[in-house]
Parts: sequence; structure tokens; C-alpha cells
Amino acid sequence: MVAWLDKLQIRLKDLFALIRAQAGWLENLAKLAHDKFYFFAPLFLLSVFAIVGSNQWLHWIERTIPARLVRGVAGSIGEAAFFLGFVATLYYGMRDVFATARKLHAPIPAWLDSPVKYWIMVLRLMHPLLGVAVFSVVLLHGYVMWRILAAGKFSFAIETGLSAAAILVLVAFSGLFIRWMPKLTKLRYVHRLVGILFTLAFVVHKIVAD
Repeated sequence: MVAWLDKLQIRLKDLFALIRAQAGWLENLAKLAHDKFYFFAPLFLLSVFAIVGSNQWLHWIERTIPARLVRGVAGSIGEAAFFLGFVATLYYGMRDVFATARKLHAPIPAWLDSPVKYWIMVLRLMHPLLGVAVFSVVLLHGYVMWRILAAGKFSFAIETGLSAAAILVLVAFSGLFIRWMPKLTKLRYVHRLVGILFTLAFVVHKIVAD
């Protein structure tokens, strides 16, 4: 058993070293996402608003694409929103677990310490833009499901989705205010709280919609 654990540790160590050696591009991408946030964020939002506001695009979909295929695409967009949201919140989870382990003086192997710090750094830099991406994808998903498939009518699934989207607006605005006023630490607690509320609302919506 001990020998098996030693082999697993060696393989994990080698894997983390390989990822770190090949992940220079990821660090550069994260820095670009952070430094050019005010360029990419409006680009994402304007692209989605352009799609949502295009009646010609809407009519073309209604005439050309079967409703079943549209539902599948809209569902895939929702899954993408879930994945992006998970990656965006992973930063907080990793950081809190790592900080708690440090406070408790838990032994952290050297081969694990460096990769964890690296990924916390990368996720911290990408977190704001990932949040904008989640907001954009959720908006697109909700519009397709409500306007095209539900024909503008409301159901319990649509209402739970709108509730999650409304909470996501609070997440987005609190995140923006954090960028504008980083020294106001109470905003970070608000941002985290509404983020948790959005996650719960999203889970409820997912259960109802399925």
C-alpha cells in the first residue's frame, strides 16, 4: 500500500511538473485577460447583445432550424455556462482550502505547493473575464430558451432561470465595483454571497429544467 502511494505521488509530481512546463501560454493568456479586461468584457457583451437584438437572426432560426435542435443547442449553451461558472469559482475554492491548510499548519508537500499556487494565480487573473463570459453565455441561453422555444411565455423553468439571471446581475455588478474600489473589502463578501446564491439558484433551475 505504501509503495503504491509512493508511486502515485511520483506520478502526480511528474504530471504537475509537465503541466507547469507546458503552461507558460496559459499564464500569458491569464495576464492578457486581466490586463485587457476592459477591452474583452465589452466585446463579449456587445456580441451577445447584437445576437439577441437581431430580429432577422431570430426569424431565420424559427424558420430554418427544428425546435429539437434549437433546444439541444440552447442546452449546450447552458452547460457551457455551468462549466465557465465552475472554473470562475474554482479560484475561491482552491484559495480558501490552501489558506485554511496554511493556518492549520497542515503539511503540504513541496511538489503540490507550487502547482497549487500557480493555478490560484492563473484563476485569479482570469476570474473577472470568466465572470463576464458566464454572464454573456447565460444571457444567450436564456434568450434562446425563452424567446424561441417558449415563444415568450413563462413557465416554472423559465422563472427559475430568470431568478438565477437576476442574481447573476448582482454578482456582475458587485464584481465590477470590486475592480473599481478594491480597498472596499466588504464588497468581496457581498460578491461571494451573491455568487453562492446564484449557484443555488442555478442548481434549482437545472433540476426544474431537466
